[in-house]
Amino acid sequence: MGGCFLAVLGLFTLFAASMIKGGMEERLPPRTLPYVVGSIILISGIILAIKSFRFKGEDPTIQWPDRQGAMRILVTLISLIFYIGLVTPLGLPLSTFLYVSFSVWYLGTYRILYALLIGFVSGAISWLLFIYLLELSFPMGPFHS
Repeated sequence: MGGCFLAVLGLFTLFAASMIKGGMEERLPPRTLPYVVGSIILISGIILAIKSFRFKGEDPTIQWPDRQGAMRILVTLISLIFYIGLVTPLGLPLSTFLYVSFSVWYLGTYRILYALLIGFVSGAISWLLFIYLLELSFPMGPFHS
C-alpha cells in the first residue's frame, strides 16, 4: 500500500514539475530538481510495491527506539536544524562539512579524523557539483569570490 502511495505521489510530483515555467536564458531549468525528486519517488514506490506484493510470510515486527535511540533521533534532527540555519552565514560547503562530519562521528563508530575526511569530501563535492559545475546560487560564506 505504501509503495503504491509513493508511486502515485511521484506521478503527481512529475505532473506538477511539468507545469513549472522557466526562461530560455537559464542554464538549469527550475523544473529539473522536481523532475529528479519525482522520478526517484516514482521508481522507489514501484520497487517497494513490487517487493511487498511478492513478499510471502509473516509481517516483521518493528521495534520502536528505546531511550538511547530516541536521543539519537533528537540529536540528529537538532543537528539538521543547525545545518539549515548555518547554510546562509557559513555557506553550503562549510556547513555541509560541519554537518556531515558531526553526523558521521555521532552516528557511527568512526574516529574523528575519518569523520572529518568524509565531511571534507562532502563539502568539496557540494561546492564542485552545485556551485562550480551547475552554477547554482547557493551561499558561499567566507569562500565567495
